[in-house]
Amino acid sequence: MVGTVRTGTASGALSDMSINLNDFLGLHLVWLWLILAVLLAALELLRRDRTMARLALCSLAAALVALIFTHLWWLQLTAFVASVVGSSLGAARRRPRHAPAQDVPTDEV
Repeated sequence: MVGTVRTGTASGALSDMSINLNDFLGLHLVWLWLILAVLLAALELLRRDRTMARLALCSLAAALVALIFTHLWWLQLTAFVASVVGSSLGAARRRPRHAPAQDVPTDEV
C-alpha cells in the first residue's frame, strides 16, 4: 500500500513524502519467515499435535534460504513448500496404519 505523508522540515516548509507500508518486510523477507515461525510455534502450544511445529520448522528453513538468497522470493517460497511436502510425507510414513482388528474373546455360553 503506497501513500503520501505531508511532513514538515526545520524551516517550517511542508513537503510530501512517499511511503510504502510493505517496504520493510518486502526488503527483509527473513523477518517475515521468522515472524511466521514464531506465530506457528505459538499456535503449536495451543494445538499440541505437532503439525504447526513442522510448519514452524519449514518456515525456519525458508528463513535460512532468505538469508542466503535475499531477493529470490520465489526460491524461498519453493523451499517452504518443498519442506512442507517433505515433512508431511515423512510424518505420514511414520504414522502407523490401521492395525487389523484382533479377535476379542467373548463370554458366550
